[in-house]
Amino acid sequence: MGKCRRPRTAFTSQQLLELENQFKLNKYLSRPKRFEVATSLMLTETQVKIWFQNRRMKWKRSRKGKEQGLSNHSDRKRSEGIAPSKDAQDDDEEEEEEEEEEDVDFQRSERDTDILRHNGPLRYSPESFCSEEESGALPSP
Repeated sequence: MGKCRRPRTAFTSQQLLELENQFKLNKYLSRPKRFEVATSLMLTETQVKIWFQNRRMKWKRSRKGKEQGLSNHSDRKRSEGIAPSKDAQDDDEEEEEEEEEEDVDFQRSERDTDILRHNGPLRYSPESFCSEEESGALPSP
């Protein structure tokens, strides 16, 4: 049959704090940074990777909700015959600039990831990618 699912990870408040701090610094982790974070927090790289994927989706949803809230607010004012304020226009321009910067950061992150994928030997042990049971099943080098 298929693989058994592992139980849901209950992160400690310290782990969550560190993961959130790392997320504030960078929305995407490189493989070496992921290894470093996972090791320091006593988590697997997969747990860190999945946490970041989930956190990015939460971040995107919250941004989308804020944008819809702002556009609904602007639409209401327009329907009432009130022109959007200068601050609201400035906020829209700032958000567009931030999105452009994030796109550039994402492209840079993707490029860096590609470089990491193809250059030099990996410095990871097989144990960092599989459980104890699975690593016992691997042939010895």
